[in-house]
Order: sequence, then structure tokens, then C-alpha cells
Amino acid sequence: MIKLSRVFSDGMVLQRNTDDNIIWGYGKGEITVKFFDKQNTEVMSTTVNAAEDGYFEAKLPNNPEFGDYKISIKDADETVEIKDITYGDVFVCGGQSNMELPLNRTWERYGDELEKASDPDIRFFRVPEKYNFHHTEELIEDGSWKSVKMPELLDFGAVAYFTAKEIKEREGIPIGIYNTAIGGTPIKSWCSEESMRRIGLHLEEFEKCQDDEYVKGIIKKDLEDDGAWREEADKSFSENLSGNLSGTFNVPGFFEGTELGGKCAAIYFKKEFTLPADWKEEEAKLYLGAIIDSDKVYVNGEFVGETGYLYPPRIYKVPKGILKEGKNVIEIRLLVFRKEGGFMPGKEYQLKKSDGEIFSLEGEWEYTLAKEMPFLENMTFFSYKATGVYNGMIYPLRKQKCRGFFFYQGESNVDDYATYTEEFEAVIEDWRKLWGDESLPFMFVQIASFNDGNRAGYYGRRCLLTEAQRMCTELPNTAMVQAYDLGEFNDLHPTNKKEVGRRCALAAENLVYGKEKYIPGPEVSEVAWHKEEGYLEVIFPEGTKLILSHGIGAEFGPDRDEEHVIGFKFRDAHSSDVVLAEAEIIAPNKVKVKLPENMEVAELMYAWSDSPLDANLYSEDRLPVVPFCKKINN
Repeated sequence: MIKLSRVFSDGMVLQRNTDDNIIWGYGKGEITVKFFDKQNTEVMSTTVNAAEDGYFEAKLPNNPEFGDYKISIKDADETVEIKDITYGDVFVCGGQSNMELPLNRTWERYGDELEKASDPDIRFFRVPEKYNFHHTEELIEDGSWKSVKMPELLDFGAVAYFTAKEIKEREGIPIGIYNTAIGGTPIKSWCSEESMRRIGLHLEEFEKCQDDEYVKGIIKKDLEDDGAWREEADKSFSENLSGNLSGTFNVPGFFEGTELGGKCAAIYFKKEFTLPADWKEEEAKLYLGAIIDSDKVYVNGEFVGETGYLYPPRIYKVPKGILKEGKNVIEIRLLVFRKEGGFMPGKEYQLKKSDGEIFSLEGEWEYTLAKEMPFLENMTFFSYKATGVYNGMIYPLRKQKCRGFFFYQGESNVDDYATYTEEFEAVIEDWRKLWGDESLPFMFVQIASFNDGNRAGYYGRRCLLTEAQRMCTELPNTAMVQAYDLGEFNDLHPTNKKEVGRRCALAAENLVYGKEKYIPGPEVSEVAWHKEEGYLEVIFPEGTKLILSHGIGAEFGPDRDEEHVIGFKFRDAHSSDVVLAEAEIIAPNKVKVKLPENMEVAELMYAWSDSPLDANLYSEDRLPVVPFCKKINN
């Protein structure tokens, strides 16, 4: 019986222009591998003997891009065929949720474009989630290749898709993507055991996870606790609460500072509103922003949707016949797990008809506290533990030749910025070592802005993590793609993935295709202190042309300043207070930053916060200035 990794399946993409592609797997006895062109003409035949454990491998032809090929593998018991094979450039895309995020989550932004998308030469293989704490896996046992067409397209990772699309348009070659991302995974998940032991981190955690009974016990308990919590909370909605309302809450907003603040609870919300006649019998979409944490929603008594956790946008279809002229009612059964509930500010709370007409649902909602609940601990996800998914998802890809890696991860390491550079560099080195090429391009996305819904921003640890990421560019053949200006202060998963993909493709144009040097954005080269004149001169490399702008498709408020330089701040040497700085462009590559009177400046910062979405300095090709924090010697 022949056993192959699922990467060897219909529609696969092989790396073009290399002698190192192989077909490998497990079989019985003598293995014959044949390779056919699109006319079904045999162009290669080779016979190898399976090893004692059944392992075999055979070289495949070196071909340029395109082609419609077939492979036949025959052992003593059976014959397996793989059809619709093409050659192109293959990339491995890894990371956490912003790399995993599928195109269906971006439909509101790109729906018209995606609906028409069709390209058989962009192909995508999603590596199924799997961890192993005992040994490395050899085979990918599930999954299939899919090409760009509806509806399969909606499962593609959005960053990977837009990156592949941009490269395809620039280079005119088929692109194959292995997407290996899992939402929530910290960097340690993607690191080898060898490297983890070398740097001396997470060893106790790893060794605990090697105890299968421990892992099974934790999973069982977590599922039972979570299920029991939700079941108990749901029971509190079994009686009719619509006539027993105790207060009002202004949507959107957080519960902090209200009667509901600081509680884990089941809460019933109700909104009565009147619709005009033209809404009668209309199909509509219900937008409820992002609700913290879980919700079930009913319109006029009819269930329209639910979401079990914080992050996904609440966009529910309201079928024709549910809405009516006159009085309508929306009810939300909301669950707060960990004392921080609410309706995320800055999101849309409205009904929308197919013709674009909107009915706002912001403002007062009535509520009653159905049941106060105990604190619900986060579930333990073993994919987040050290080394597990490296063993289960990266190692079994190692024999598939590729042109490089794209990586988007870091949100789960914001609190662990101190060791991030060391850990991330270990991941880069591990992956290159697996593929047997220390020079393979490694292109990664610097995490986007996010501030838990607080538009004003605060100076937390996010910028320290992005700086730790930037430091990894000291490794050869790496490129950092900036995305802070593409973030959303109230969404960990911003939907502007098209511009992220464009920037990733620009990095590949340099590192992979040897074309124009990739610059992630203007990076400060010097800060000169003009003490007598009372200003700092921020100098960027020669040839830089600074402009005031914003990222392509970036989210920004209606009050955004497009006339003045925004984003510079000072930190006071004595109080540590941070104050805004006045600045102006005084030359194509120079900015003048006025020093505040009666203040001893310790640091000059630019875009140095958790959500620096107001920062507006860009290069002329609209790439943002790289954030920095520079000490000032007074």
C-alpha cells in the first residue's frame, strides 16, 4: 500500500527550475514512478526499492514554470496517480491569526473583487493543525490543494492570497502557498526542541507536555469546565426576560464604570426600534461590531446568529420576512467570561439593506443581569506550547522545495518582548536549516496597531515587541514588512490584508527575485541636536522624499491631520511624562522637531505607542516611517 503526504495530491505546485524536487512516501517492494506531460506522454520513469520501513523517494524532473503534469506511483499492491500538477514558485506562510485569517473575514472590504476572482495558477494548501511533543511528524495526513475560484477561495489565508496574487502579477508565474498558521500561537510554538534547549527557555513547559495523560487531563477538564459554564449561563435565558429589564446601556461602550463592570455574567440586552415601510420584507445584514465575549442574537424572536468568542466581527444575515414595518426587536444573550465585557467602540452597530440604506442601532439598549457567573479561565491550547506545531506542521514540509518564507506573528508575545528577538531568530534559523539552505529569504510582518478599543492610545509593550522584531533584520536575507499603519485600534485582526500582501510582494521582489532593494519605509539615520536654536533635526537617508500621507486603504478617523507632521513625542527625563511634539518637514529627508521649553528631554519617539494610527510621515511611495525611540543626550 502506498502512503504519501497529502501535499502530493491533485493540483499541487512543484518548485520550478530545481533538480531537488522529489516524490517520497512509503510503499511495498519495488516502486515505479512515472512522470507525464499534458499530452499524457511519459517523460520520465524510474524504479526504486522501498527501504525496510517502506520509505522511498525518487527525483522529479527539473521544469520551468507552468505545465499540466501527472505522476504515477506503483508498488507491489497498488497504483496512485496525482494529476493537474504545475511548476511555479512555492512559499511557506506561517504565523498566528493574522496570517491564518481567511478571506471570508475580509468580505465586507473586498467582496466585489473576490466574487470575480479566478486564477488556476495560484494554489493554496492549508496545513492542518497538529502538534506533537514526542517526535517530529513525517507526513501531512490531511488537506488538499485549492486554486483561486469561488467559494474555495474564501478559505485562503488573506495575507497569503494577496501576496501570491501580487507576485503572480509581477512575475507572471504560478504561485503555490503552504499556509501553516494557527491563531494565538506564540513564537515558541514554531521553534525546534534543539533551539529551545540551546536558548534555555520553556523547557519545563515542554517536558510537562510530553506527559500524554497530563495533556488529555487538561483538555478534558477545560472542555468540561467551559461547557458547564456556558450551559449554566444559557439556562438563565430560559425564562422570558424581556419584561423584566433593570437598566439601560449606551452602545457602543465598555461595561467598566457601570453596574455591569467587573462582572462575569449572562446579560440579556434588548433594543426596540421602529422601521419605515420600505424595510418590510427586506433581507438585511445586522452589524453588531465586536461583542465581548460571546453572543446569541435574535431579531423579532428569530435566531439570526451567534459567535462564541471575542474577536470575529458580528455580521449576521437577517432573512427576508423577519423585519417588518413599525416596531421591531433585537435581543442579545451576551456572556462575559473574564470581567471585561462590552460592545467594542468604533465598530458599526446597524442594520443595512442591500441597497445600502442604513438604520443605526447605536444608543440606549435595555438590559437585565440574567445571572452573575464565576470567572472562566482561558482554555489551555496545546498548539500554543513550545515546539509542538514545529514538530507537527513545519517539519513534515521540509522536503518540499520553496523560494522562501512569509511570517506574520507576534501578537501573542507582546508581554514577552524581552526574549522575542532571540526566539524569533531561532525560528528563522530552524526553518532554514530544515530546508537545507541558510540563505532562504525570510520575510515577516511587523505587527499592526491595536489598543483594545482605546483610541487615545497608551505607551505599553507593543512598540517594544515591534522593535524586537525589527532587530531580527540583522540576520541576512530577512525583510521586515511594516503594518502598524494598517491596524485598527479596536480590532486585533484588521482587514486591510491587500496592502499587507502588496508590501510582502515588494519584499520578495528584492530578496527572492533580485530586483530593486526593499526598504520597509524611511528609517531614521541620525538625530542632530541644535541646542541654541531649540530643535532636533531628524535625518533620514539621502534619497528619501518624505510626504504626509496614510497607508493605502488604511483605517483613520475623520479628524486625521493631513497638513501637519503628526507622530513625534518627547519623554520628560524627570517625570517620564510623554508630550506631543511640533514638527515640520524642512528638506526631502529631514524633519525639524521643536523642543519644548523648560523640559529636559530624555527620549524622542515617533509612532511609539500601541496604536500610532495618527502618525503620517511616509516615503513618496507611501511606505510609513519606521517607528523609533531615540535617547537624547542633553
